[in-house]
Parts: sequence; C-alpha cells; structure tokens
Amino acid sequence: MNGTGETQNTGKVVTEWTKEAQSGFRKKVVVGQHDLHQRPEFLDEALAALIERHPRDLIDFCTMGDLDEGADSWRAGDPGDLSGLELLEAVKAGKLWINLREAMNVDPDYRPLYDQMLADMKANNPGYKTLNAESGILISSPTAQVFIHSDVSETILWHVRGKKRIRIYPAEAPYVTDERMEAILHMEQTEDLPFEPSWDNECEAVDLEPGMFTSWPLHGPHRVQNLSGMNVSVTMEIVTPESLLKNGVLHANGVLRRRFGMNPTSVEASGPSAYLKLAFSKMAKKIWRNTKPMPKSETTFEIDGNQPSGFRDKAA
Repeated sequence: MNGTGETQNTGKVVTEWTKEAQSGFRKKVVVGQHDLHQRPEFLDEALAALIERHPRDLIDFCTMGDLDEGADSWRAGDPGDLSGLELLEAVKAGKLWINLREAMNVDPDYRPLYDQMLADMKANNPGYKTLNAESGILISSPTAQVFIHSDVSETILWHVRGKKRIRIYPAEAPYVTDERMEAILHMEQTEDLPFEPSWDNECEAVDLEPGMFTSWPLHGPHRVQNLSGMNVSVTMEIVTPESLLKNGVLHANGVLRRRFGMNPTSVEASGPSAYLKLAFSKMAKKIWRNTKPMPKSETTFEIDGNQPSGFRDKAA
C-alpha cells in the first residue's frame, strides 16, 4: 500500500541469487543482490517521515562504546522533539544507532516491499517455508557498531546505504554454546555474547555495499562494524519449521534442567524425540512464563546534532 490504502506494484526486489547461494542458503554464509537502494522509500525524506510516524515505542535510539567495552557500553537515548531530518543529520555526524523495529512489516508504505522480499526468497529457494517474520530498519552512524550476539531466529541482512562489515562466527563452541542459547531462550539473558579478539581469525567477513544482502546459519554469532557513510540496513528475522524445532529442543532441555533437575545432553533437532521436546516446550511456555530481559531502557543522553558525537549526556 502507499499510505492511501492502494496496493503498490513493487516488482522483484532480489536481482541476483546464484545457484551457489541457493545451495548454501541457511547452511553457510551467502550473499545476494537486491534493488532496495534504488527505491525512494530509503531516501532521507522518506526515512525522516517514517521516523516521525512510526510508533515511538517501536524505535530504539542508542549509542555504544568501543569494541573492547562490549555490550555493557550500549546506552539508550532520548530524541526529544527533533524532526526526522534533524535526527538523520545527527546520525550522519555522530555515533548513533536507530532501530525502527517492525517498520517493514507494519508500515503501509513499506509492507509491500517486505512482502515482495519474502516472496522473492521463497521463489528463489524451492521448499523454503516461513512461519513468522519481523523486519525492521536500522539507521546508524559511520562509526557505529553492533557487538557480537546470536539471534534466535534465522536472519537476513539487506544493506541499503553506506558501507559496513559483518563478521560471522561458527554456530558452535567457543563462539556460542548450547548452554548459552538455552539461557537466551529462557530469557535469562539478552542475545549478547562474550567476545575474544582472536576469534576474528575464524570468522567469515562480508563487506556490504548498497544492493547486497547476506544470511548465515541459525544461531551464528555475528558482529557489525560500519565503515563509511550513514548506514541503512533492513533486518529480517524469520521463524522456519527448522528453527522452531531447534529452539524447541534447546528450550525443552532447559526446562528439564531447570524445573526437574535433569541433565539432557542431546540437541538433535530431528526425529520423534525432537518433536516430543517441541511439544513439551510449547506446553512449558504456557505453564511457566518468563519475562524477556530488555536492553537498557533508561535514557542517559539526549540527541544533539551540534555535538561531535551526535548527543549530549543527561545530568546525573
């Protein structure tokens, strides 16, 4: 739709998806091409208007420290009454990160693009089935970064503006463990992970330029470093039957461990036992509800485009 309720004809978004990418999709790090960077929805004026109309409780305004400071340096900020264009200028000049959560799938101007992106991925990957998906828009400064973390859903990152490097690590110990994924699924911690600089020797690094997108295996730890320009990316987090089953097994193991003192060791995500664990996990979630640990929500700074960092600290 275009804001008036009329359906838009977006045309295909994915412009290149090789046989190699198709065969490696969801099994390894793969890269494709798209045309979102040529769409008017991602010009400054359109993004500024989106920031102004998107529900404020679905927007995160953040900054962060250096790599060695890690996720503890992540801070939330207050945009005040700045306009969308003023916020974009602060992002361009400072060290800021804006996350428009679910913007692609809830905003009527962007929903047609989101629908087409999913349709393209299904058309290019026979048998690919999605159960649920959310898609947001990230707008970040030339020097911004996201520390290492592991998503519980399968992820596709569509890069639209600026340049960034994503480093993706194997979905195995020591980078991420079954125990840590259990804790994330039981909402005992956020998706942030500990990091050792030497791990960069084992990662796959992808330098993303406008028109590129990438995906990687489920639970693959990754971190992002912006290289130049105001960065705009679209994130897509997808639940598939395979991710649902894998997470169900890990969650069920956690219930058996935490509630019944058992020590399950199998994380096998196939066969009758896996489906039994998935059913048990769904039942357990109805009986024992957990509260998700939220990222830091106390605002410690105000966005200010006149500052080199793009913000000023609030008084203690």
